[in-house]
Amino acid sequence: MVLKALIVDDEYPARMELRYMLEKHPDVEIIGEATNAREALRLIEALDYDVIFLDVQMPGMSGIDLAAQLKNRPVPPKVVFVTAYEHYAVPAFALRAVDYLLKPFDDERLAETIQRLREMHGGSGQGEGDRGEPPAREGRKGPTLNWVLCERDGRQIPVPLDEIVYIFSEGYNVYVQTYSERLLTRYTLQELTERLPGDQFFRCHRSYLINIYQVRELSPYFNGAYLLRMKDKNHSEVPVSRANVKRLKELFSMD
Repeated sequence: MVLKALIVDDEYPARMELRYMLEKHPDVEIIGEATNAREALRLIEALDYDVIFLDVQMPGMSGIDLAAQLKNRPVPPKVVFVTAYEHYAVPAFALRAVDYLLKPFDDERLAETIQRLREMHGGSGQGEGDRGEPPAREGRKGPTLNWVLCERDGRQIPVPLDEIVYIFSEGYNVYVQTYSERLLTRYTLQELTERLPGDQFFRCHRSYLINIYQVRELSPYFNGAYLLRMKDKNHSEVPVSRANVKRLKELFSMD
C-alpha cells in the first residue's frame, strides 16, 4: 500500500523540507507539488491523491477554503494541514482534517501522522472504518499515556486520565468526553486503545473506548449487546458490541 501525496505550499523551502521528511517513509509517494490552492485543484482534477499536505495561508484561496471544496468530491483525499499558525486548528478539524502539523515539527510527530493515514487507508493497524470489532486489548505501541493531549480553541490541552469518561470516533475525528465537555484529539482510537492503561480503559465497541470507573449503569441491549450509561453531565449512552460482552462481564464480575 502506497499513499499518493500532494504537497501544497507557496514557500519553496517549506515544500522541500516536507518532501525530505516524507521521503523517509517508503510507503508515501510524492507525486505532485503546488504553490497555491488553484494550482492544487487542477492537479487534483487530473489525478486521484490519497493525501494532501496543505498549507493554510497562501495567496488567493486559503488552504481552509480548498479543503472545504474537496469535501464535496465523491471520494475526497485525506487532508493534513501543515502551518505555522495554531489558531486555524478548530476550522481545520471541523473540516475533518486527519491532522494539524504545527511548524516546526519533527520526524517523530510526522511519523504519527503517517501511521494514522496508514490505518485509515487500510494498512498496518486497524482503521476506524474497518469492518468487524477490534479485540478488546492488543499489544502496545509506544509508552503508556498519563494524559491525552486534546485541542481547545487552537490550544493544546492535556486531559488527565481520571477526567476522561469515554473516547469515541466520528468520521475521521476522535473526541475525548469529560464530565462537561467534548474535546478533539489528534490520536486515533487504535493508538489510544494500545497506549492507555488496560486496567482502566476498555474498547467496548469499534467506535468507543470507555473509562470503566466512569460507568454509571449497565443494561442488556438487543441481540446480546449491552448499553452503558456513563457519568458525564449528559449521562451519555455507549454501546457494547456482542463481541466484547464477555470481557465486559469479566471486568465488572458479572455472572
